Amino acid sequence: MSSTAARPSWGGRLLLTPGLVLYLGVGGTADRHAHHAVQFVWVSGGTADVMLADRRVQVGATLVPARVDHAFEAHGRPLALLLVDGHGARGSELDRRARELAGEDLSARLSHLPFPSVELSLDEAEAWCRNVLLALGVESTGTQAPSRPTRRAIAYIEQALDGVPRIGDAAAYASTSASRLSHRFSEEIGLPFRRFVLWTRMKRAVEVARSGGDLTEAALAAGFSDAAHLSRTFRAMFGLSPSLLLPFVELTGTPWSDSSPLAQ
Repeated sequence: MSSTAARPSWGGRLLLTPGLVLYLGVGGTADRHAHHAVQFVWVSGGTADVMLADRRVQVGATLVPARVDHAFEAHGRPLALLLVDGHGARGSELDRRARELAGEDLSARLSHLPFPSVELSLDEAEAWCRNVLLALGVESTGTQAPSRPTRRAIAYIEQALDGVPRIGDAAAYASTSASRLSHRFSEEIGLPFRRFVLWTRMKRAVEVARSGGDLTEAALAAGFSDAAHLSRTFRAMFGLSPSLLLPFVELTGTPWSDSSPLAQ
């Protein structure tokens, strides 16, 4: 291919749930970057060229640890790309596995799993993610059904995004102690309280962008100081630009969808 040939473009679906982002679609080029999420890459029908720190590998599937410089080229092939927040039990366990297996071709570990269709329903996508994490040796693949105090706390967070949601105020709203609520969040949601607040801000920004708001409107509605603050946070978490992705994100995740009935 000529060096002047156009690089394959991205196109597909982007699903967001607390602590996890899943992209399904055509895989293009990702220039060198690093982010706080642990990354899993799986290409169908061939291999991807992955630059991991100073090492280049050709793999069908691999893991990239959090905060490690990397780049890849998927050559326009079907791609499943999973980004998992490195905080909490699930993310920490996956990051440990990623550091053990970084650069290895993990295709054989996934031979019993179907490559995901871009047409997966939201429930099917969540189930597929759990199965992939299990195949990669991560036992903490999911979360428990949120208890009523946790759902009350999530409703409080949704209401308090204009300011700074605090765990003490959330605990009072949920009629429990701050220490107990902190434990519940880690156990039931799979993320620390403050990290879940950040993901809920991302959710709010997605909602505003999908309803037609620009980046500044999305940032302010989600409690960021300005569009630049949202962009820095988005890139630090995922290595991606919010202006390109926010209008196309689909939201999933029981903790968010179950919070509203308990808001009162």
